Amino acid sequence: MLKDFSLVKNILAISYLFPNVERPNHGIFVFNRLKAMSKYANVTVINPIPWSPVHGFIDKFKHLANIPFKTERDGITIYHPRFFSIPGHFKGLEVVTYKQAVKNVIKQIGFEFDLVDLHWTFPDLPTGDYLSNYYKVPYRVTLRGMEAFHQQDGDVRETLVAHYLSKVDSIISLSEEMADTADKIANTRSKTKVVRNGVDTDAFYYIDQAECRDKLGLPSDQKIILGVGALIHRKGFDVVIKALKKIILQLGLNNTHFYILGSEGAEGDYRKELKALVASLGLKDHVHFVGAVPNNELITWYNAADVFCLSSRGEGSPNVLTEALASGCPAVATNVGSVPEIMASEPNLGTVVKVDDIDAITKNLSDLLLTETDRATQADNLNKYTWDWCAKQVV
Repeated sequence: MLKDFSLVKNILAISYLFPNVERPNHGIFVFNRLKAMSKYANVTVINPIPWSPVHGFIDKFKHLANIPFKTERDGITIYHPRFFSIPGHFKGLEVVTYKQAVKNVIKQIGFEFDLVDLHWTFPDLPTGDYLSNYYKVPYRVTLRGMEAFHQQDGDVRETLVAHYLSKVDSIISLSEEMADTADKIANTRSKTKVVRNGVDTDAFYYIDQAECRDKLGLPSDQKIILGVGALIHRKGFDVVIKALKKIILQLGLNNTHFYILGSEGAEGDYRKELKALVASLGLKDHVHFVGAVPNNELITWYNAADVFCLSSRGEGSPNVLTEALASGCPAVATNVGSVPEIMASEPNLGTVVKVDDIDAITKNLSDLLLTETDRATQADNLNKYTWDWCAKQVV
């Protein structure tokens, strides 16, 4: 079996998490790295889509029926075969159906590959192990979030992930936190490389704040905190809302506003709870639910804000943080995933706080709101952490 990864010329990438024509930004970070990797090897992607007779009757799954079998994006061919999956039940069955869906594509296209590159853990790992043994090629997995260990599920997935992590040839972890967790459950440190996500510096860079506020119709006299992400409990927007109540009582910060960009996510819809919290704290005029914003418009928001806040209770390598920093916006971020590494990569990017620490978020947001920062220099300093920088480390 090939062990020298520098000899890899053809990569078969498999990922349960991946963008599609219906959700072009879903798992966009997987695509961005593979696009960068395609400069150094041929990349073909298989992104199996769950299917069952009941999927068409469930609102959050209806769009899956519109995804074509084969698509192409920026020169990368992507296949979307269907695999049988019963929502919320019998996850062990997916080991068989997911593997069969992938096998069918390989048989149909006749693709020869040197490496199986997995970008999620389940159901990807059992399939990668099978392909590695059958085709005598190595397989690698990328750990993209603590939820990838499935410890929160307490079912067969947790057991299977731990089992196959001990067998996989190599691991890319987006953070030291995940690398340590994998090592504890499967003794994997010797075959793990920590490589956080890159950032698209062609899409995220410094623009004058006044220009961006004018474009978005935002008042020039507001102090603006920005949050970006799915409106789910894990993103911790409730903590920022509670901190905001304390912030606006401080001298010079009474006109502080919190803008939240995002909609419901795969983990649920926390909007009702967030809006109830806003109402209970009397913050309806200070908290703004903008809704989903196209990825190419985020740069304007990052540059319009005074400070970006990543309040998550769990992350892998959060793209929104690196995008904000690359746009020159300073940040307050919780110590999850690769956040400590990102925030330590250059000076004066902001501060890292503990998860759910309302007092720390209040103090550090207040400090940044009252401090002038050299945003253009910050953006310039982040310019080197591109997706190509990431891909070269992976190679």
